[in-house]
Amino acid sequence: MLNLLLCCLLLLPHGCERSQRDTIRAELRVDGSKEFQQIDGIGVNVNTRSWSASELEDAIALLQDDMNAVIWRVLVETVEGWEEENDDNDPFHFNWEYYDKLYETPKFRKAWDMIAYLNKRGITDKLMINFMGVIPKWMGEEVVLAEFEEEYIEMLASFFYYGIKKKGVQIGLVSHMNEPDLRLEGPTVSAGQYASIFSRLVRRMQQVGLDHIRFVGPDVARMDKGISEYVPEMMQDKAIMQNLEAIGLHSYSGYYAPVDSRIGESAYPDSKFWITEWNEWCNSCDEGKRIEFDYDYASMSARHLIDFLSNGASSCVVWEGYDSYYEHHAPSPFSYWGVLEFNRQSRTYHPRKQFYTIAQISGFLTPGSVRIGSATSDKHVLLIATRDSHNRINILGVNVADAVIELDVTLENLPEVEGFRMSYTNDSANLAKRPDIRANDGRSAGILIPPKSVFALTSF
Repeated sequence: MLNLLLCCLLLLPHGCERSQRDTIRAELRVDGSKEFQQIDGIGVNVNTRSWSASELEDAIALLQDDMNAVIWRVLVETVEGWEEENDDNDPFHFNWEYYDKLYETPKFRKAWDMIAYLNKRGITDKLMINFMGVIPKWMGEEVVLAEFEEEYIEMLASFFYYGIKKKGVQIGLVSHMNEPDLRLEGPTVSAGQYASIFSRLVRRMQQVGLDHIRFVGPDVARMDKGISEYVPEMMQDKAIMQNLEAIGLHSYSGYYAPVDSRIGESAYPDSKFWITEWNEWCNSCDEGKRIEFDYDYASMSARHLIDFLSNGASSCVVWEGYDSYYEHHAPSPFSYWGVLEFNRQSRTYHPRKQFYTIAQISGFLTPGSVRIGSATSDKHVLLIATRDSHNRINILGVNVADAVIELDVTLENLPEVEGFRMSYTNDSANLAKRPDIRANDGRSAGILIPPKSVFALTSF
């Protein structure tokens, strides 16, 4: 048993009020011989409608530098002010007299300026554009009418051509529809129509010289429907799969469908998947109503993240970076999903608790890290282990118990370590650091995990 006095002095805010019976003993074995998915990094959804350099620059810095957001899903809405009348009657001809004017309207200038700023911060090949909301009425509004599918594809392709070829911005990824299985979040289309449009969009982008673009999809709201209906349709088309960066799925309730095993059994078993929208569910956040963004809520965001990663996700993209207004949620006055809260009086952004619980994990999920084997003996500690490109071992997790967990860590099939550095976030602390823990014989260590906390251990 680890020294109780050390527990009292280092971990508990009220000294020795807890007794030894409040401590849970757990074993953790980390096995370097078991390798799973490579991590692409954590991502964030951000809305171009909110772009104002003087306001958003600090928010973007927080998300990139402190939360370590690597993949940026940049949202452009299709509800208002897009191709509200046909540019011409030929879907295979860009009428630049029309599009040049359209793409210099305030709506799109915000998009170009924000993308350019993200490029300036080094966000290029991992910058993903996603179109959100219903489409112009003449194309079908809530659906894509079959007779206007090519016009819809032309509208999407014109955006990328103008941005990349005429404005000089850098875009590496495209997710062309948002939640095609859910009304009003995008045009509602079947799995077959989705794949058909997807395939033709890939070819059109290549025809106009945008063959460097990689794709993510289907970005459906229901993970189970995505893996059982939409993804199989995508996998029937080589053009899609040859240009697919990752399968994209959404979930606000953790991992609940056998995505990893379904992919492994498919014709494309090496395909990776990203959760391109995730958070703990908030019933009123789309309706302009705040909730209590306390530690209990924030810790669920972290628990979902661990759940996705432990089941094979290569990336998770949090919904969303900051509070914002959405055309497709109108007449809702504001969306309060942001890990950064917007203060309307000061026009500034500030971290909510889930910013810290997510950063507690995402800060150590560097691109190129590999998830390795980890097995715990107690259900109260949820965690994953990774080995990064510098051969550091990271143990990232959540203590869900209202008690200290005495974690006995053993390393197997891994280089010896001197010890572990520890940080944690709980109800009263954000990314707090603890004294280094020395390893025994380079292979084991006893570590006290604070009650109800999100934590990170990294070797040195």
